[in-house]
Amino acid sequence: MQFGESLKDIELSPHKYLLHADKLKVLAEGGDVFPVTVEIDPVDYCNHRCRWCVDPRHGKSSLRLDLAFELLDELRRLGVMGIVYKGGGEPTLHGEFPELLDCARRLGFEVGIVTNGSWLEALCGHIVSLASYLRVSIDGPTRESHKAAHGTDDFDRIVSGVAKVVEMRGRHRHPAIGLSFAMDWAVMHLIDEAVSLGERLGVDYVLFRTPFYDEVGRTPTMTIEQTRAVREAFKNARQGVRGSMQVFVDQWISNREASLIEGSAGISPRRGSFMAKEANGIEHVSGRCLASPLLAVVTADGTVYPCCNLRALDRWAIGVLDYGNGVDFRKIRESEHRHQIMSQIHQIRCIRHCTHPMSKYNEAIEYLSGPKHHGSFV
Repeated sequence: MQFGESLKDIELSPHKYLLHADKLKVLAEGGDVFPVTVEIDPVDYCNHRCRWCVDPRHGKSSLRLDLAFELLDELRRLGVMGIVYKGGGEPTLHGEFPELLDCARRLGFEVGIVTNGSWLEALCGHIVSLASYLRVSIDGPTRESHKAAHGTDDFDRIVSGVAKVVEMRGRHRHPAIGLSFAMDWAVMHLIDEAVSLGERLGVDYVLFRTPFYDEVGRTPTMTIEQTRAVREAFKNARQGVRGSMQVFVDQWISNREASLIEGSAGISPRRGSFMAKEANGIEHVSGRCLASPLLAVVTADGTVYPCCNLRALDRWAIGVLDYGNGVDFRKIRESEHRHQIMSQIHQIRCIRHCTHPMSKYNEAIEYLSGPKHHGSFV
């Protein structure tokens, strides 16, 4: 297989930021851009009770279909490329979820879905024909561990749903299908079982990470030493894979852990030797975040947030969509209030909530905004 053909080379390549070099240059020069991707929360309620849920609150809101259609049409005109249905709650619980998928695809968007998998069996046909990627947050690789993590007894149904999606997709590239596992010390012995589950189901990848704690308002369930041991076990799990399935490890490190690591100028406490590891955290080196405009979040009640880590945190909201009264996405993005919020984000005043989804983009922006010594040489 040639480079550029595999899943790791394309869908999950760490070099995707190069596709948006024009926007990165604008941001490096102090300008502003419309997002590449917008995350839309179809609902803010959920049928699972996950121990480490990253959503700060749940409610009873469901995105109105007319509002969704107006928003998608405007985002298309603004040059947004990707729509991700996720967050806030379980997106597939929206009563008109197939219509949300269909509208986005008809308008030319690439569509991603992040789900707990509980409704895959009913929606697999729509997902296979309309989605570019599907990530199932399953967390527990056995019925018992899944029930402990999610508070539900639907593991078998979820696994059956994933199997159906894989079967219906056949040999096509899309949707790319992955299982994500947030695992702590108590279930570290099940890491190999998680890899085996992914291989049995025939998914494209499994993604491992330790749970987010302080950043999303959760109480840690393991010490820092245990966390490091779990991350090391994740990396070791890669060695047992013999087929084409990829094993990815999120090297994210919490603020709590980073504060205990001694760093020096030009060295990120989250990356070790700068640029040498997969971990993130350039924001802690530079003291700023300039990449946030590349992403936006619209929650089920029509509220717009400037970053996925800030969804449903009222103090970071930048406006509420109201097309009937002339308040559209562009007006919110160009408002003085949004500029004030962005100024705070640029100064990383939101860092305590951050899980650093934009670090690779911030690295590129920091380089483009610097002196570019020896830029004439390759």
